[in-house]
Formats: sequence, C-alpha cells, structure tokens
Amino acid sequence: MTTKFTTSTNIIRDSGRELNYIPTPNSIRVVNQIVNDFKKGIRSFNIIGSYGTGKSSFLWALQQSLQGKKRFFNINLLQSPKIEIINFVGEYKSITNVLADFFEVNQNKNINENILSEFFNRYHELGKKNPLLILVIDEFGKFLEYASQHQPEKELYFIQQLSEFANNPDHNIIFLTAVHQNFDAYAFALSNAQKQEWTKVKGRFREITFNEPVEQLLFLASEHLKNHQSDKKTEAEIKSSLSIAKKSKAYNINPEYAAEVASKLFPLDLIAANILTLSLQKYGQHERSLFSFLESTDHTGINSFDKKTNPFYNAACVFDYLIFNFYSFINSRYNPDFASWSAIKNSLEATERFFDEDINSYSKILKTIGLLNVTSAAGSDLGKDFLVKYAVICLGIANASNLIDNLENRKVILYRNYSKRFIISEGTDLDISSALIEAGNKVSDIVDVVTLLKREYQLPPVLAKSYSYLNGTPRLFEFKISDFPIQEVPQDEYDGFINLIFNEKLSIAEVKKESAAQKEAIIYGFYQNSKTIRNQLFEIEKTRKVIDENEQDKIAVKELNNILVHQQNLLSHFILNNLYTKKSDLKWIFKGEEIKISSKKEFNKKLSGICSEIYPKTPKFKNELVNKHKISPSIHGAKRFYLRALADNWNKPDLGFEGSKFPPERTIYLTLLKENGIELYSDKINFATQVSKNSSFNHLWNYSMDFLNSAKQNRRTILEFIEPLTKRPFKLKQGLIDFWIASFLFIKKDDYALFGESGYIPYLTDEVLELIIKLPENYELKTFAIEGVKLDIFNSYRIFLNQQSKVKLDNETFIETIKPFLTFYRNLSEYSKTTRRLKKETLAIRDAIANSKDPEKSFFEDFPLALGYSTESLQKSKEKLQSFIIKLQNAIKELRTSYDSLLQRFEDFILEDFIGEKMEFEEYKTKLQNRFKKLKKHLCLPHQKTFVQRLDSELDDKKAWLSSIAQAVIGKSLETIKDEEELFLYDRFKTLILELDSLTNISQADLDEDNEDVLGIEMSSFVDGIQKRLVRLPKTKKKEVAKIEDLIKAKLSKDKSLNIAALANILKDLLQK
Repeated sequence: MTTKFTTSTNIIRDSGRELNYIPTPNSIRVVNQIVNDFKKGIRSFNIIGSYGTGKSSFLWALQQSLQGKKRFFNINLLQSPKIEIINFVGEYKSITNVLADFFEVNQNKNINENILSEFFNRYHELGKKNPLLILVIDEFGKFLEYASQHQPEKELYFIQQLSEFANNPDHNIIFLTAVHQNFDAYAFALSNAQKQEWTKVKGRFREITFNEPVEQLLFLASEHLKNHQSDKKTEAEIKSSLSIAKKSKAYNINPEYAAEVASKLFPLDLIAANILTLSLQKYGQHERSLFSFLESTDHTGINSFDKKTNPFYNAACVFDYLIFNFYSFINSRYNPDFASWSAIKNSLEATERFFDEDINSYSKILKTIGLLNVTSAAGSDLGKDFLVKYAVICLGIANASNLIDNLENRKVILYRNYSKRFIISEGTDLDISSALIEAGNKVSDIVDVVTLLKREYQLPPVLAKSYSYLNGTPRLFEFKISDFPIQEVPQDEYDGFINLIFNEKLSIAEVKKESAAQKEAIIYGFYQNSKTIRNQLFEIEKTRKVIDENEQDKIAVKELNNILVHQQNLLSHFILNNLYTKKSDLKWIFKGEEIKISSKKEFNKKLSGICSEIYPKTPKFKNELVNKHKISPSIHGAKRFYLRALADNWNKPDLGFEGSKFPPERTIYLTLLKENGIELYSDKINFATQVSKNSSFNHLWNYSMDFLNSAKQNRRTILEFIEPLTKRPFKLKQGLIDFWIASFLFIKKDDYALFGESGYIPYLTDEVLELIIKLPENYELKTFAIEGVKLDIFNSYRIFLNQQSKVKLDNETFIETIKPFLTFYRNLSEYSKTTRRLKKETLAIRDAIANSKDPEKSFFEDFPLALGYSTESLQKSKEKLQSFIIKLQNAIKELRTSYDSLLQRFEDFILEDFIGEKMEFEEYKTKLQNRFKKLKKHLCLPHQKTFVQRLDSELDDKKAWLSSIAQAVIGKSLETIKDEEELFLYDRFKTLILELDSLTNISQADLDEDNEDVLGIEMSSFVDGIQKRLVRLPKTKKKEVAKIEDLIKAKLSKDKSLNIAALANILKDLLQK
C-alpha cells in the first residue's frame, strides 16, 4: 500500500490506511506513560493537547503499533495480547445514545448497564489468555460539551460508570480519550454543585498533556526534508543562515539542536522554519498543519517556490504560504495578531506607491520584518546588521542595505533602538526621534527623584527564601522609596521594608543614626549618587512630554507608549542591578551598621537573617496551606471541618481523623497540634495540656497563657489577644493566627468565661469559634481567679444548691452552679418576673438573676449587693456569710411562691365577698355554679356568657380554674397580670356577679338563709323606665353594711321626702354603673 497524506486524521476512516507518521520524543513519552500507568492499575486516560498538535495521528499510530501493523512505538502492555480496539469520534450528541446505537441497545430501561454489559461481552469474547479491549474516543470534548448543556448529571454519571468499569484492575480494559482543552473548561456554565461533580469525574482519568514543542515540530519537518541533495555552496549558505539565526536570539532553541537540524531543514532556513512552526500552531485550525505544508502542492508551498530568486524557502515565502492557506482566519476578528497583519498589508501597498523598482525585494523585507515582530522573542537582536545579512543570504537581495534605508526614509519602517528591531510604521507625520530631542529643552532637570520614582516604578516584594524554607513562614519585604529613612511598622502580608533613600543632601551618618534606633525589620539602601536613575527619569519625562503634545496622533502615541514601557523597564533594570552590586554609590545599612552586598543571593540571605533577629519568637510551622496572610477559599472549608472536629471530637484520638486519607483539616491538626505535643485529652490523672519542651511553639504558648492570666482582674477582648501576634517578636501570618486562637481558646475553655455582644457564652461550639476568628473585637474573656475566701463563698452557693464543693473552679463548674438560678428564673411566671409586691431584697435578687451575664460577677458582686452585703464583708465574717445564704434562701422562696400568693388572695376574695365562709376549692366552685343554675342565659351579654362558661368549667385544677376565671373577667390570665390590675380584677368580678344575680330567677329553695341575705330592688322612672337588681350578700358582711347605714343615717335631714329622693338618686346611680 502506498503512503498517502491527509490534512487531518480520522481514527475510524483511516484505521486501514497507511499514513506518513514520524514518532516524536513527546509521543514516545506519552506511550511510555500509558504503559507504566497501565501496569500500576490505571486504565482511564485523557490526552489533552491544543489544535494541530497531532493527537488524532498519535491515536492512529498507537493503534497501528498495538495491532502489529506498523511499529511506530514499542508497546509492552501484555505478553502476546489478543486485542480489540473500538473507535469513536466525538459528536455533539449524547454519548449514551451514540454507544447504545453502536451496540444496538434499544431498551431505555437500564441503558447504562446494558451498554457496559455489551462492552464486557466483547472483552469476554477475546478469551482468557491476555485479552485487551481498548475503547478510544477522539474529539471527546464534543460529548462533554453536549453533556454540559443537556442533563449534565445523567450524561456525566454514565461517563463515570464507563471510567470505573475500565478502571477495574482485574480486567485488561483501557478507556482512552482525547480533548483539546482541560476537562473543567467544559463545565464553565454549570452550577457549583455540578462543577464539583464534574471535577470528581475528571479525577477518574489520568490526564496526559500532548503539546508538541517547536523543537519537535522542527524535528518532524527535518525528518521529512532530510533527503535533499546539496552542494558546497549550499552548505556554506546553510552555515551562514545558521550563524545569523544564532546571533539574532530571535527564537528559544538549543544552539546544538539548531546546528543538528539546520542542514536537514533545507530549503527552509532556520528563521523561516521557526516562524512557520509557531504560525502553524497559532493559525492552523486542524491537525497535521505542518504536514499539510510539507505535502502542499500549491504555488506558495515548499515544493513549488521560486528557487531562482529565493536561495531558501525564507520568511517571505512563509508569509505567502500563510496568506494563501489561512487567508480567512488571518483577516478575521478572531486573529489575535490582526493589527500586525493589517500593518504589513498597508506597508506593502505603500511600497508600491513610493517605489517604481525592486518592489518584490521591498516586499520580501517587509514580510520578514512583519513576521519577525509577530513571532520572535523579546530581547532579540534584529537590528540592521541582522536584517541585511538575512536579506542577502536567505532572501537573495544583494542591495538590501540601500533598500532598508529607503524604507526608513519613507517612514515605511522604523527602527526601535530600545528593542533592537525594525517595526512596520502605521503612518505618522511626527518625527519621534527629533521630537524627543526637542522635548529635552522643555522638561526641567530632575530634582525630586523620589516622587517620580514612586509614580513610574513599583518594585515587586522580595521573599526571604532561606527563612521561609526553614521556618515555614513566608517573609515578604516591601520596597519603599523615600527621601528620608522611614519609620513604619510592617503590617498584613509584609514583614519588613527595603527602604531606598534618594537624597543627596542627606549624609550616611544620619541614615546610620536613624537605622540604629529602628526596631522594625527595615534595611536601608542609601543612594549617594543617583545620576543614572536621574537621567533615566529625565528620558521618561521627555517621552511623556511628547505624548502630551501629540495626544491626537494615535499612531505616534502608540509608538511613544511602547518607548515609555521600554524606558520604564530600563529604569527597573538600573535600580535592580544596583541593588546587588558592589558599586560605591549604594550603601546598605541595618541596625546602624553598613552591610556589604555583592549578589542577589547574599542580599536575600541577609533578609532572612533580619527576620531571625527581629522575629525570634515566631514558631516553625511548615504548612503552606495555612501559614499565609490570606488562606485560599478551599482552606476556608477545611477550617470549618477542623473547628468542627475540635469542638465535637476533642476527646477522641487525633480528633477522630482515621484511615489513610489526609484531608487539609487533618494536616492542619498534625502540623499545628500533634507535632508540637499538644494533646486535648488523656486518661491520665491530673492531665493538663502542654506544649512539648522542644517545640518552637513554646514562646507562643507562654504568651497565650500570660494573656489569660492578665484577664483575671478585667475582661479583655480577643482582638487584644491577637494584635501583639501581628507584630514583632511574633509577626504571625493571619492564617496561623486564626487557627491558633481557635485552638488555644478551645483547649483552655474551662479556665475563663467568654462573653459576646449578647452576654455570657457558656459553651464553645465550632460556630462560636468561627465567629470569634471573624469578629474578635466583639468577644471578651475573663479568666477565673477564685481562691481563699472567695472559694468559700462559691462553695456556699453550691451547698445551697445541693451540689458538691470544689477545690478548683473552672468554666464547667460555673455553668453548673449558675444554671439552676437561670433555669429557676426562666420557669417563673410572667407575674413573678414583674410584680413589685415583694420585699426589697427579693426584688434586688430577682433583678440580679435576670440581668446575669457574667457568672463570676453575679456570684461575687451582684447577689451579695442585692442583699445588702459586699464581697469584702462576706470575706471577713463567716456569720455574715451564713446570714447572706439564709437571706438568699428566703428571697428565692418568696419569689418562687409569689404567684401562689396571688392565687391565694384571689381565692380569699371570692370566699369572703361571695361565699361567706372558708371551704375547699371543689365546694365553693360548686356553690358558685349552683348560684347561676336558673340564670336567664338568653338575656346575657357575650362577656357574661363567657364568665358563666368559665364558672361551669369542669377543670379540677384550682390554679387553672382561677386563672381561666380571671381571663374571662379582665381578658388576662393570672400568670400575666400586672400589680395594678389585681384590684381591677376584684371590682370587675363583683360587677359581673351582681349583673348575673339580677338575671337569675331564684325561689325560697334556692336561698341559704343561714349564710346569706338577699335583696330584690326595683326602681321606676319616666326617663329610665323600670330597673331591677338582685343583691346577694353573705351574712359575714352584715357589720360592714351596718357601718355604712350608720354613716348615711347620720347625714340624713329631718325632711323625709328629701331623704327618700336623695337615697333613690344614689341607688339609681349605683344600679346604672
């Protein structure tokens, strides 16, 4: 079969064809990785490579090798395997449906399982002796793209099943896919939950990158072209072209490798070959673009170019090939270099207008300049010397120097001195070189170096590498430019300053004096002579001046901005170069002493030394996930899991972390606590958490303990705990501070009381710990300092509560002791919480319990003060302490029985005013119910009916019955009644009874003549009509009635009619109320 070429490879279409494939080191590496991973048990592979890198061709060659058709690769997966390869090319369809169609699976039910079953049947048919089934999906990304937009969960689950099916190490099944971008890129539009699922499925695959570097593409081209015949003259020209390419440094290619392939590449010169391969990677929109070029038959291709006028297939020829074959893309808005290509096109048109002769030669030069600017590396030397030599040797232009001068004179091209290359001019009337010279007369001499440097230049911070590596804490030094030594304190992510001082009026002695007094991590760099930097700033100001004067000339401004960027880079170079040299105009000073710096390495070593000196108490903590100023979002999740483990599993070994997995939260526990000997729980007697003696955390532990001790007298905020840790001699990173504060506070939770905005916080949960970290200024702690007589007082409380006495107090003991008081208050009725009908001491104790936010303050200040004692008086006299406890017992008792007292008063009122004698609840309840048995209920108003219903209630609980009566009388239960409403209750009750008595038909049989008097009253007037009332009074009220009668009689006149009228009016008013 003859070898044929195709512009792209299709693994299904071309499986039986013979293609021209050359294995590269990259493709061999990929094969070796697949073989090695297969032997380790990995079966699912995802090959990732951009367009045009040859993934499909590689898959084709891999299959040819596996099937023994052609040995491109030496593959040893199994010994003498029996192989079947199933190929698919991705489509914008459901992968489930495509595979179902292939295997003719028609059932929708259990379709995934049926497809996998078909795969296994294929595998089983290969026999038991080394079977090997390979599923290959090229263009897998099209399936993923469809999956992301149509039922992602369903599609992705099938891909996961497929991968897990292949990953079974008991079977020899390989699942091999190829995509042109990362797996995650297809999940861009999904929800967070779906993205997490996507990432999980991605983890089932072994990702292998497949991007051929330029060297490998050159290798492919050289292997294809190497059989050419050349004479001595050609060899000499190849050698010259190689020399030009090396000196130019236009492309990052190994010189030895360049020498090896240069001859094989002919007729391509090395510059043109690099331009070609880079351009094909950028503009080639299908695979095998390089082979398309090598096999091309059009007039611009390597097999048809004009060899008479072109000694090599040069950069100009490459330009023609790219324009001819990629015209549509190059001239589209998707081309990232569209502006550059347009500039080349415009310059070619301008050349035809400006010149009558040598048009083709001018065009070659312009095409070469244009493509070099698009593809060559920064820092290349592409000046006139290079361009002339390349034009003479590779372009075949003998008078190249003159032609280049003509193009310059016509301003078709411009030379950029700072970047050492020609550029295509886009057209401007401004002579930039002359304008910059003239600007020198308009710009004042540079006096204020500091202000201009701050505006023009920002030096990147420097990491003290040695210190960071040894201690785990990244120490960053920020550059500060000033005219006097700074006196600042490093904050946040910065741990020190490199202070560059520009002030020629300042002496080195003055700088040393300031440095000697400086306690922070500041190293001073004093410039005694800043002429070079001053001159460069002058150049920058000149360029800015020209830009300001020509801001309407967009093309000139664009070029001037490029010059400005170069000048700013040059300024950076001058500053950075001076930092690490032995030049006498820059003096380094630390702690008042001059330091010799001769290299960048030595300077960085000095910074590490400064960190060790200024921050001696920083612990060694090698956990890069946490030991930083800002932890990543993923570690925020780990922080929550760590805090949860700390709060819930503190009494379990290793906080409950088990097994062989090491999630971030477990790593944090190991590096922060376990490695430093910090245990949270032990069965040992008198166990106390400590840091191991050899741990670097001892300084931090001792500081933390000192802080707790300082909070014995007064509360201190957590922010006060944190702030010293952000400064020397600690200067901890915020990530470590957060984890340490939470861990230490939890470890010592029994030694202090914690307070938030809402008061005392009895229990330390993971949520509370997270809030403390987030808002430390909102939380305070008070360390327990209870000993001596105070301990006696506290134990008296515990005896009062029938609790065991304690020798040492902790948070748990305080909670245990204060809890009964708080529970007692919480269970009181609303009446008991608000009534003022209590003794003064009882009221004070109630308020003290209600407002208790600090157990220690409640026990030792508020409770004694409420009962008229001070802590000092209780400490001096045991008799007073006993008296205090007795008073406390009495106050609690009165408060507890206050509601019962209200019930008793209400009951006494009913018995005295309506029953007339003492009797039990069931008896007087029955009496009241019988009193209104003959009530004319149809004449009752709604509130009267409600009252009667409550009277007739079958409730057998006295408290509930009386409370329901009160509810009917005044619309409130007794539990919620206010003091001032108690008399109102009695008055309304009397009124209701009187109203109901008047609506009741009674006979002689209904009366209890021994215990009550009954009066029927009927009054008639022309205005109000007839009014009737029935008054029933217990005989016990006779004396009270007699007293009122005597008072009235004493006031009566001698006129009987007047007396009757007066009494009638009084009676009338009383009946109407």
